[in-house]
Amino acid sequence: MFVYERMIKNPITISVSAVAKQAMDLMEKNKLQSLPVMDKGKLVGIITKEDIMGQFLCDNKGCRYKENTPIEDIMTKRVFTVAENDYLEKAVSLIKERRISTLPVVSKNDELVGIITRTDIYNALLDTLGVDNRGTRIYSVIPNFIGQIAKVTSIINSNAISLEAISLFDINKENAKGLVLKVKEKNVDKLIKDLKDSGIDVRDVGYDLK
Repeated sequence: MFVYERMIKNPITISVSAVAKQAMDLMEKNKLQSLPVMDKGKLVGIITKEDIMGQFLCDNKGCRYKENTPIEDIMTKRVFTVAENDYLEKAVSLIKERRISTLPVVSKNDELVGIITRTDIYNALLDTLGVDNRGTRIYSVIPNFIGQIAKVTSIINSNAISLEAISLFDINKENAKGLVLKVKEKNVDKLIKDLKDSGIDVRDVGYDLK
């Protein structure tokens, strides 16, 4: 899966010459947590609600953020980015390692073409698991050997059942992997029997018909 398939295209941005209140109003209006900061068409920073709320003014009227602070003074200037043709895994790694919530996405010409957020990545994971697809979820453990996935899909095909999603992940077991299948069928008794007869360790079957 590529970043461009999951990014938000044509993101809302703000000029480097703006002040804190303008940025906050824009984020609240559009239900955003951050904004790419632009200067003459170039990405020069990123501003978040936390950046703005982190600088206070307290007087006899109480405490509030400094509305007229230039965002250039409080924005993050070292911006981590991903390319639109990068694999989604790169965005996941950057967001995790750098503990950030948003990554600007740039083209091969270094132009801003989108943003990708933790929420976008979370939704991509849900799609990979087939959460929104009607069908039956089958959880099993398979040996971590060559040909196991091909064996499973062959059994599914022989049962004339449509495969909606497939996910493979590490488990705390040597030479084994966890496998989650989502198939577009409610009656899977024969499929489960065939999987078990072939040596597949089926652990759970859940009917997820919405």
